[in-house]
Amino acid sequence: MTAKHYIDNESNLIITTWEGEAIDADLIEALKKYQKYIQLNAKYIDYNEVVNFSKVTNIKLTIDGLLTIGRIASKTDKKLSNKRMALIVGSYFAFSLANLYVFYRNMGNSSRKKIRVFKNENEAYEWVKSNT
Repeated sequence: MTAKHYIDNESNLIITTWEGEAIDADLIEALKKYQKYIQLNAKYIDYNEVVNFSKVTNIKLTIDGLLTIGRIASKTDKKLSNKRMALIVGSYFAFSLANLYVFYRNMGNSSRKKIRVFKNENEAYEWVKSNT
């Protein structure tokens, strides 16, 4: 699986597009790199995020993998953050897995980020850019 990142400074967004297979180990490795080099960069610390999984060709995720990814991701959430993340998926199966991920991620007390899952890209961007 490959991740392509784009920084939209005008909209204060970090946009990530994932392509290929979705495999636990690949997602975990990519997430750690993303956090280290992009998400925790002082220039982008208050940016919202869009993660587009609609181009994923095959999903091979486990419950343990989703739990691990959720734990890793929530560790970088700012305690009083009003940041948003929109997840875009291309199938109902991916929609269900993404919502399960959101549930796991929100189990920890440190997660303050508002996360929603979308099948429609325009709705995702509209929501992540809104202030309410």
